[in-house]
Amino acid sequence: MTPRTVRGRRTLTPLVAASLVVGAAGMSQVDAQRPEQHQDARAPGVTLKAGWQLRFHDGCRFAVPGSWHSDADGTFVTAPDGSNISVRMVRITSWSAHKAQIRAAFGHVNVLHEDSDHRLWFEIGDKPRIQHYIDVSNGSTACAGLLEIHTATMPDAEETASRIADSIGAAPDRRPADFR
Repeated sequence: MTPRTVRGRRTLTPLVAASLVVGAAGMSQVDAQRPEQHQDARAPGVTLKAGWQLRFHDGCRFAVPGSWHSDADGTFVTAPDGSNISVRMVRITSWSAHKAQIRAAFGHVNVLHEDSDHRLWFEIGDKPRIQHYIDVSNGSTACAGLLEIHTATMPDAEETASRIADSIGAAPDRRPADFR
């Protein structure tokens, strides 16, 4: 089944599935904080590539290339080519049950990158737009990211997706001064 595109930017299938899962998880919303640009920087759990920025939203952290920009409340970050990511924290009671719920909501996956005790990462969709679902456990919460990469226009699409996926996780309780 081929996902349908909504206004050329988002794919309906993952948005509906993510909405169902997030709604069931009882997600809370926290205001986004504007990031600062850093090069060759390290923060708890992530090393930034030169020219990348570390973002914090809803208790989660993730890194994106410096050319990506967020919407007004920080819930949606977009690249100049239309590639995009949205990251939210969800509350969970059981990591294994949460992963099973996510897998059931999305159905068939094209590529399973990881299904471990702390992360679930898979791809859905077809080129030229590949969607990645990345979920990282942090005890009673998880940071869930929905990343869409436009493979035809994103330089180093696989490396970019991998770097973004590897950066998703819980924001530290106290951020280093360089990342405030």
